Amino acid sequence: MRPLRRDMQMIFQDPYSSLNPRHTIGTIVGAPFKLQGVKPEGGVRKEVQRLLEVVGLNPEHFNRYPHEFSGGQRQRIGIARALALNPKLVVADEPVSALDVSIQAQVVNLLDDLQTELGLTYVIIAHDLSVVRHVSDRIAVMYLGKIVELADRESLYKAPMHPYTKALLSAVPIPDPKRRSARSERILLKGDVPSPISPPSGCRFHTRCWKATEVCTTQEPPLIALKTGHQVACHHPENAPDQVPGEAALATAREAIEIVALKKEPAGAEAAPDPAATGEPGTSGAASGPGTPEEPGAGPKE
Repeated sequence: MRPLRRDMQMIFQDPYSSLNPRHTIGTIVGAPFKLQGVKPEGGVRKEVQRLLEVVGLNPEHFNRYPHEFSGGQRQRIGIARALALNPKLVVADEPVSALDVSIQAQVVNLLDDLQTELGLTYVIIAHDLSVVRHVSDRIAVMYLGKIVELADRESLYKAPMHPYTKALLSAVPIPDPKRRSARSERILLKGDVPSPISPPSGCRFHTRCWKATEVCTTQEPPLIALKTGHQVACHHPENAPDQVPGEAALATAREAIEIVALKKEPAGAEAAPDPAATGEPGTSGAASGPGTPEEPGAGPKE
């Protein structure tokens, strides 16, 4: 496996814990050369300084320690380490989730530029749906460790087929008041996420799905293509023909979700606060809490 690791590198989520505080930046970024027995032309020091410059850092920081850098700078160091051996594939595990919003855009743009310059392929694991849409060509949505939908970016965001994907996308806030009328409702999933150690039988999402039928509790749906380039694992998909027609929804399916109707603001009117978010009486439910689509551990990936 060691020779294959040259072509596959990793960018870790936490830029604070992924760098050894006792090592200098030169030692950290140069570690892949030592582990793989690679001797770059001009020496390790020169190559490390070149990599630091590629990711937007000062080459003169070669002898500094991680605590002397900000979070965004530390993540750039992690990116430089991943690029040391000229990999073909880079796996980025939540590369910007631990950073300030103002820094996230800089790191995402850096990854885009490096992909263009070096011809890299990224597998990005993320829960931020806006980041996923910006950086991905194809997106895989996972629930309890299983891929439930796989499609290109435009197809998935415009016409999601899996109920879980639809619930996820309904939770994305629309900051522009003029565009809020484009969405009429938000889907709130009820209940807790089942244990990945002992997942439900059949479809893993059936305990929280409003379309679940008897077949969903016994048969795990295969991941099949219902449209060119668009695969989904669901017996009763959205925006596609029902794969098991004639099945009656389970009684528990009606209580699996809560639909919150979003008030449409007249053109030019200032958006009013969402009663569900403020907890005012008379609303249909809270805007956040256990069971909402934003829970960690289940989100779109690529």
